[in-house]
Amino acid sequence: MKKVYFIAPLAALAVFIAVYLQHRNGQLARDKAKAEQVVAARDAKLKAEQDARKVAMADAIRAQEIRKKDRDAKAARELVEKEARQVAIDARDKVFREQEKLARQIERVKLDLTKEKAELVRLAEGRKTSETEKAFLQDFVLKAQANVQSLQALLTKLNTPPPAPVAPAK
Repeated sequence: MKKVYFIAPLAALAVFIAVYLQHRNGQLARDKAKAEQVVAARDAKLKAEQDARKVAMADAIRAQEIRKKDRDAKAARELVEKEARQVAIDARDKVFREQEKLARQIERVKLDLTKEKAELVRLAEGRKTSETEKAFLQDFVLKAQANVQSLQALLTKLNTPPPAPVAPAK
């Protein structure tokens, strides 16, 4: 009986070892499959993240190029607008200077016009004075000529001997 006590636990131990080894091999395979699955999932996730990063980087590079083109276009447009604005400002300043020049010229012409009008009035008065003086002198010359003739007649009369008195007829 002593063998029974020894063989039964050994048999049970052998059965346990067989079941344990069987279970352990299956568990190891399941664990290995699970680990491979986890590794495959992790690799797939990393590959997906890497692909997403590549796509995101490509999108970022395209967006950066678009922003750069937009920035360059905006800079060129602003440069053209700035040049156009400067041309407009220069034209405005030129027109303003021309306007000021013409305003000064108009003032100068108005001043000259007033001076010339005053000169015309003075000359008209001088002409009237000259015409009245001319009329006076013509009248004076006529009177002087008449006076000269009357004086010559008087002189001739005085220079002529008086006629001899006529004897009265008796």
